[in-house]
Amino acid sequence: MENDVNILVDVLLPWTLRLIMFGMGMLLTVRDFIRLKDYPRAVVAGLGGQLLLLPLVGFALAWLWQLSPELAIGLVILAACPGGTTSNLVSHLARGDVPLSITLTAVNSFIVVLTIPLFAVLAMDLFIGEPADVPMPYASVIWSVFNYTIIPVALGMAVRALFPALVRRIRRPYDIFAAFAFVFIVLIIVWDSRENLLLYFVEVGSVTLALNLVMTALGLAIGAAMFIGTRQTLTLGIEIGVQNTVLGMAVAGAVLHGVRGLDGSIMLMPSAIYGLIMFLPTLAIIRYGRRHLSDPGREYYSED
Repeated sequence: MENDVNILVDVLLPWTLRLIMFGMGMLLTVRDFIRLKDYPRAVVAGLGGQLLLLPLVGFALAWLWQLSPELAIGLVILAACPGGTTSNLVSHLARGDVPLSITLTAVNSFIVVLTIPLFAVLAMDLFIGEPADVPMPYASVIWSVFNYTIIPVALGMAVRALFPALVRRIRRPYDIFAAFAFVFIVLIIVWDSRENLLLYFVEVGSVTLALNLVMTALGLAIGAAMFIGTRQTLTLGIEIGVQNTVLGMAVAGAVLHGVRGLDGSIMLMPSAIYGLIMFLPTLAIIRYGRRHLSDPGREYYSED
């Protein structure tokens, strides 16, 4: 069983993540980054909520719940992850501002290459409670996150730029494939880790649900306070409240496994359990958006 889990976490999980991020890259063009100037307040609020507020809330909840070091560090790593393609899809279903969602996810995916290692080492120093006699492998973590996010996103963008007609034909089937791959890898890891899952579900399930609810509410409150529009407000709630659980599992379960004696199979539990419950609160946002907002009349993908 241990060997099976190692194969899943060390091999299948990273490649699934790369496939998902490659698909996100096929959504993007350079115009999506230039679009930052169209809604600067929403972008600043979204990035601030994702990059700073979310990890801080993760630290606070881990402390309030008195989690074990592995679970606390795993929760912080989850909180430091960007939204991923899941948040883009939820924004689409809720009739939010999809270009804003894609832009926030794309920009954040580039920045977390530096912020995830930073918050990981801060969490280790805080929750392990002993001097850092084992150095943090910064270069390895930075390269791993870069390898899981920026490289496949850049390749996806390149494929779209070089073969736009091909991408238009395959992007919807590819999205379906990526969605099934995401669900598959989460369920398989959950099944193989079911003993740990059952052991930690009550403890971790409550704190991950709290993380999702608190951050979704804060995202909506920030948007409302800034008067940036209902679509943009819903999108902020989704982007700040929904995390890339596959990236969280990959970093916690594979990249940081064994660092300072930590068990990656336990550290990935917050991300795995979060992946099972994060859609419950978003259903309320989707229902609200579809009941109160008109169809924006544009595709999930920006056109070439």
